[in-house]
Amino acid sequence: MNTDTTPRDAKDDAARDSRSDAARDSRSDAAPREGVLHPIREMALAGLSYIRARMELAGIEGKEALTRLGGVLLLAAMAVTLTLAGYLLLCLALVFGAARLLNSEHAWIWIAALTGGLHLAAAWGLLLVARGWLQKPMFASTLEEFRKDDAWLKSTAAKPR
Repeated sequence: MNTDTTPRDAKDDAARDSRSDAARDSRSDAAPREGVLHPIREMALAGLSYIRARMELAGIEGKEALTRLGGVLLLAAMAVTLTLAGYLLLCLALVFGAARLLNSEHAWIWIAALTGGLHLAAAWGLLLVARGWLQKPMFASTLEEFRKDDAWLKSTAAKPR
């Protein structure tokens, strides 16, 4: 061993020793530790994994629900538009129908009335379709998974240890 060390060499040796100590400490932290906290850590990781899986499922179903609600809103907007058009045409038919009762014949009155009735029937049909879409349960897969989880938790809690 060389005894002729300069202060600079001593600093380099100290720095090298502290780096090797830090490396040794980090390696010992990376190794799994058994003890009191290990089961708690494992349960917390399992719980977080469970929550992550459920959130992913809820996100997927949320996108599906958003798409369905967008369709319902589009159908409702179309139904409102057709209802307004039908109402306008029926009002025109009533006005000119009254004129017919006063012996003024116009063939287009009956056509306008028929068109208005068709618009109202189409609007009614769209509203029935939208109502059918809303009656289907949303987040069905998520709710089913929660039911399964609840049943599993009840069955494991009922077992004696």
